[in-house]
Amino acid sequence: MQRENKFIMEKINLPYIKKNLIIVILILFYFNDNTILVESKKSTITLDNILHGEFLTGSFDGTWINDNEIVYRHENGSYMSYKIDVDQSSLYKNVINKLVDYDNYKVSADEGYILLSKKVKGAYETKTSFEYRVVNLTTLDERSLIVDNSSIHQYAIWTPEGNGIVVVHKNNIFYRPKIEHEGFYQITNDGVERLIYNGVSNLKASGLWAPAILFSPSGKFIAFESYDDSNVGIIDIPFYGNISDNLSYQYPWSNSYHYSKAGSMISISSVFYVDLQLVAESYGTKIEPIRIRQPSGLTNNNTIFYNILFPNDNIIIVSWNNRIQNELYVVTHNIVKSIDKTVLKIVQNNGWIAASTEPYFNNNANKFLIIIPQKQFDNDYWNHLVMVKINEIDGNSVMYPLTSGRFVVTEIIAWDEQKSLVYYLATVADEPSQQQFYRLSTLDINPKPECLSCNIKSENKGLPCLYNEASMSPLREKFVLKCGGPDVPHISIYNTNDSTKIMTWNDNIKIAKLINDTAQPIVMKLKVPISADFEADVKLFIPPDADLNGSIKYPLLIHVYAGPEFFQVTEEFRVNWGTYLVTNKNFIYAVIDGRGSGRRSNSMLFSVYRNLGTVEIYDQINVTRYLQNKFSFIDKKKTAIWGWSYGGYAAGMSMALDDKNTFKCGISVAPVTDWRLYNSKYTESYMGLPSLDDNYDGYEQAQLINKAKNIKSNSYYLIHGTLDDTVHHQHSLLLAEELEKNNIIFRQQMYTNEDHSMGKLRKHLFLSMFNFLDECLHKLE
Repeated sequence: MQRENKFIMEKINLPYIKKNLIIVILILFYFNDNTILVESKKSTITLDNILHGEFLTGSFDGTWINDNEIVYRHENGSYMSYKIDVDQSSLYKNVINKLVDYDNYKVSADEGYILLSKKVKGAYETKTSFEYRVVNLTTLDERSLIVDNSSIHQYAIWTPEGNGIVVVHKNNIFYRPKIEHEGFYQITNDGVERLIYNGVSNLKASGLWAPAILFSPSGKFIAFESYDDSNVGIIDIPFYGNISDNLSYQYPWSNSYHYSKAGSMISISSVFYVDLQLVAESYGTKIEPIRIRQPSGLTNNNTIFYNILFPNDNIIIVSWNNRIQNELYVVTHNIVKSIDKTVLKIVQNNGWIAASTEPYFNNNANKFLIIIPQKQFDNDYWNHLVMVKINEIDGNSVMYPLTSGRFVVTEIIAWDEQKSLVYYLATVADEPSQQQFYRLSTLDINPKPECLSCNIKSENKGLPCLYNEASMSPLREKFVLKCGGPDVPHISIYNTNDSTKIMTWNDNIKIAKLINDTAQPIVMKLKVPISADFEADVKLFIPPDADLNGSIKYPLLIHVYAGPEFFQVTEEFRVNWGTYLVTNKNFIYAVIDGRGSGRRSNSMLFSVYRNLGTVEIYDQINVTRYLQNKFSFIDKKKTAIWGWSYGGYAAGMSMALDDKNTFKCGISVAPVTDWRLYNSKYTESYMGLPSLDDNYDGYEQAQLINKAKNIKSNSYYLIHGTLDDTVHHQHSLLLAEELEKNNIIFRQQMYTNEDHSMGKLRKHLFLSMFNFLDECLHKLE
């Protein structure tokens, strides 16, 4: 019998941290109608449940062929077609169990072929490429997609019409007008592996090639990014192979690549386009791509490519940032007239251009939507949806805000210009933990948003869907909604016109059963004042049979990230290592979103600008101390903090800056320890340049290494993978050296040949972290 959750509301008077201001907050306890004692008799979630991905709910995995047909892959490997009008699935094009070990598929525009791909990553490679095969849906014949005698490429994509294909292979772009033809036309030939890139963006903070290539709507043109790393410094990451497998491992293999660090030389970015029709008619004669000029005021030394759009076959939209990313230029390029116009320039004073600031153009390229900060009635700025209209004569733009209030628009999902409707995701006023799906009319002077997800309930326990994700069919007649929490997520398809439900795509019934059959944490949410103007959002996960009267005290573990724009306190369903600790080891597990967190006002978000390692760290310390004093069931003597990546940095900084012994133990996994050693694009957007004439002092203040002497002996655990290409092992080695120089006893774990995720040895990682916490906290008894 399924149980229903019960919401118990308790009003609690919270003293202001520094003043005697009384505020009222809301705390939610999620638990069963039955007593907590019954809950405790249930089985608990195991670490293997977590590590085996048994609680991963996934996203919509279908491919829209049209507004009535979705292709998806059955778990047995067969390709299925679901027809919405008849509510029936059938075998798609008779494709049965084709190459079941291939991860992804793309159907050609004419539905004649399927392109299959699977990840391929060498033992010591830091980037993932893909092996491609093509299946003829008429004959079911299959063959490898070969370029230069290889089926392994960085990227491949069908043309928007027919079955042409474009491939990025060894940093060059190749084109075949029809897949059944032999050979390829080579569009670029200046690509050099690990040096000059065309059509892919070699994201230094990611293990994947990001496509940087786009078709015009008809497929007549492609535009692509090209960048040159010739002047960028080189990082070397060693790979330590098993000599029993290969004698060449007697010496470590070297994986060297160009990596721009804060203040150093950066890549030179360029954007080109080429007429594929001319390429196909060239009979082998090289057609040179045309370069789009950068906006005036930007040079190769201070320019970062942002994105490309192709609203029609005559106009290309290119967006650029300056180097420190507090300026955005939106430029239109007229292919026919070869004219460039900057239609929007945004300068963000005392902050950075947010990642969500990507223009969404109409087909005529005379209007676009964009998410940018707008001043609200509280005199603060919040990210809102804005319509920009371009004067076609002089190119000047006029902005019209479409949304307003103390919330942020997070994503533009679709724009139905014919019906003058825009669809988007946004948080709820003063509730950044929630996300709903809305639409509004672009014709109204003061449009009133209509929430399409607010009345939808979860399918497991009938709870409100408070955290949602959405996508739409090609003609926007249907939308897919993932009700992502707080209950077990489900994915359903709805009619856009009246929001009626068509069908449930994925109910995650196995996960729901596992959740319903196991003991779950008590969830407590609260807001804590952190300054005169700001509140931190806090979420506590408490053991299901906890005694909340204070007669029993429980150890507290803070999971910190605290990076700019990041947020952890949401209504999204999550089961992780923290859930395991709460239900198996009687820990209280907490996350804190303080200053610098995303989905807040600009003044709160930009509190950390040019000052990383300051207020976001003190918020973790002070809020933790507040929780210790407020709740008698928290053991002040057994409080620890841990984090990964930026969170590892924040955990280390918290241990170094905590002068009142708030945290007895700290764990840093793959931490940044000096921002001058990290990726330039990420770091400079938040910190500026580390030069004497810019923000040298800010970088010194933000450094963890020079504060290592403040970390107490026997309280710190430092973990890193030697093959980490996101946060290089160099960071932890230098921190360890400083700890050793100061005679500080600490625990250190190196994971040989593991990257930033440490995916192959995750179980050992979690076991070792718990072992450290167990020793560190219980030695105080």
